[in-house]
Amino acid sequence: MNKPKCDPNEVGLKSFFLGPQSENGDWLRIRWMKLLDEWLHWRRGLFPADGAAISRADQESETFQKSREKLERALAVISSKLELETPKFTPRYIGHMVSEISLPAMLGHVCALLHNPNNTSREVSRVTSRLEEEAIGDLATMLGFPAGACGHFTSGGTIANIEALWRAMIRLDRRLGLLLAMKEGGGDDFTSLFHLSDSRLEEWKDLFGLSEDEIRERGLLRLGPWEWGRQFQKLTGNSFQGPVILVPGNKHFSWEKGAALLGLGLDAFWQIELDEQGRMDISSLRKSIESAMAHQKPILAVISVGGTTEMGEVDPIAHVQDVLDEYKNRGLHILHHVDAAYGGYFSSMLRGSEVSKKLSPEVRDSLAGIARVDSVTLDPHKLGYIPYACGAFLTRSEVQYKNYEFKAPYLLESNSSRWGATIEGSRPGTGATATWLSNRVLGLDTNGYGRILQKGLEARDDMIENLKKEVPGILIAEPVDLNIICFSVAHAGERLSQINERMRRVFEKFEASPTFSLSRTVLSAHSYKRLVNRMARERDVLVDADQWVKLRLVLMNPFVDSRETTVQYIPEFIAELKSYLREA
Repeated sequence: MNKPKCDPNEVGLKSFFLGPQSENGDWLRIRWMKLLDEWLHWRRGLFPADGAAISRADQESETFQKSREKLERALAVISSKLELETPKFTPRYIGHMVSEISLPAMLGHVCALLHNPNNTSREVSRVTSRLEEEAIGDLATMLGFPAGACGHFTSGGTIANIEALWRAMIRLDRRLGLLLAMKEGGGDDFTSLFHLSDSRLEEWKDLFGLSEDEIRERGLLRLGPWEWGRQFQKLTGNSFQGPVILVPGNKHFSWEKGAALLGLGLDAFWQIELDEQGRMDISSLRKSIESAMAHQKPILAVISVGGTTEMGEVDPIAHVQDVLDEYKNRGLHILHHVDAAYGGYFSSMLRGSEVSKKLSPEVRDSLAGIARVDSVTLDPHKLGYIPYACGAFLTRSEVQYKNYEFKAPYLLESNSSRWGATIEGSRPGTGATATWLSNRVLGLDTNGYGRILQKGLEARDDMIENLKKEVPGILIAEPVDLNIICFSVAHAGERLSQINERMRRVFEKFEASPTFSLSRTVLSAHSYKRLVNRMARERDVLVDADQWVKLRLVLMNPFVDSRETTVQYIPEFIAELKSYLREA
């Protein structure tokens, strides 16, 4: 029996991954050794007249040989231990947001690693700091940002989100400093604290002839929140309660980390309700903005999510920006940041000769809306298939990127690479190099990354179709916007606590299984109230628990739906699921 052939358009994509059985291993071994040889040759040829520091006699000595043997033994131990690591490269791993890394990313990472650059300064990253700027430019183009977009690589989405929050704080800090300076001078142009989000800062600064230093000296970050509040109350007779951040209920935990680190307090989070699909509710957003205005609380930023951690859902980003544009037309510029750490790379499916039909019209519109926002978080180490750790923070212009600079006497300003504007001091050049090479080789359009991600959406559709056909009582949390499927088995009239216990038992079976790895999540009845109630109505489920346990499949691996392997992964997974359900 002949195996089904792979789509000719996808054969080229197979050259970009090692393969589940290391099918491209021979080529990788040759290229890896060539890369190492080139590096060794470069080192030897740089200053040949200096002479050898390690002689042949040294290498043949007993002490040297014993030290080398010690290293080899330790290396053998760690190599053996790592064989017990989770095999995330296989299509059988469908657990969390991690999968096989691409060959361009792997080789780019190693290539930079051999030179150990620190993108803090061009003095020690002559090449990789420039590659970083070019790679950021590539990602900005994928998102639809205009020329002049700025950004840098981070250790991940958490730091990128905190970068966004930090810049929002800097933006507010300048306005608060200006407010104190104006009040000290008897000015009353600021009619309300809420209007500190107004974009007329430069106009006011010039009107009063104030320098940046004068404003900064009176800011929240210089004086601290307690002293600033004391001075504000002394000058105005009113207390300052602090700003707020408008975040949807599906937010990532990094936003709470950021609020704690910046001293905002968790009460600064005003949670926007989610609709029945689990996405940000636009009417709730409007109410939150109006409430902030009524309570005279400046809005640091509105956060939308481009691919939630739980289910991969995409908030209505374009509609959110429409609302904020309405306020902008009224003189209020409220920052809009999109946490697209997971889903941002799906924007590649919008760039090319033919936009993918695998994304729903709502998701396509939302992804297209990213081009209009102020800043974005991306995680190349997720759907960019880049090695850990590699996140990115991008803004649409220098204005949004601008930050207070921190100086160091040992770093030349002329050689710095935005280091003074980043939270992290030392930043490796590996992620930037890996992303640069992947961008150029795979391509950030429908023929490159877009085609790879489409494989995940095709596997998603295949998985959903088979789950609905083969598993009685299957209840999938829909809509499924990207390539993450969350489901439970719920029969009509059951209690939610019964359903949750069943899914916990099934998950424990998969945890003990050597064949498939999946993950588990919970939908909070508080944050996902309307979605949980909608699903409960669909099955006449009695909601007697404060969360809904879901099994979670992340279909990132491009070989999940392979036609040419001996095993068919999706039918085999469903057969195993059904056997565990019978036992549960």
